[in-house]
Amino acid sequence: DFNDYKKHESGIYMRDALVTPTGMIHIVIRDAKTGRVKVDEFYKNMFVTAGKVSVAASFSDSNKGMITYCAVGTSVIAPALADVKLTTEIARKLISVRSSSSNVFTAQTFFTTSEANGTLREAGLFGDIASSTPDSGTLFCKAAINRVKSSADTLTLSWAVTVG
Repeated sequence: DFNDYKKHESGIYMRDALVTPTGMIHIVIRDAKTGRVKVDEFYKNMFVTAGKVSVAASFSDSNKGMITYCAVGTSVIAPALADVKLTTEIARKLISVRSSSSNVFTAQTFFTTSEANGTLREAGLFGDIASSTPDSGTLFCKAAINRVKSSADTLTLSWAVTVG
């Protein structure tokens, strides 16, 4: 019954229960020669409005709702619900590993020593018609991060998005 549902700025109320995606991003930077972990940190991420719209559209359109790329950028502007791209994207790569279990989606992307070098301040997950072209596709999740990666390092970004 449609009377059981109400709109809310961060999700949908369904019989007085808020359904909203939330998530974390785990960043690991390793020294490529020694394998020593230099950075091992977690950051909260925001599931932006464009991603929510795509997920809702996936109920009727099989070409919507698929997250395929991870990107990083250098902008210090805080994530906002209305964001549709990273502010200053510098690297983008296909997600290496993706899975879901129960109500949790996980994705992992590995950047080599020659990729994503610099002071990384933002990260995002993209899908729908996303490609290797910067700013393409739908932004689903965005996180403010603060890490430096050099050509002596590798970077692994692991995302966990919980819908509930």
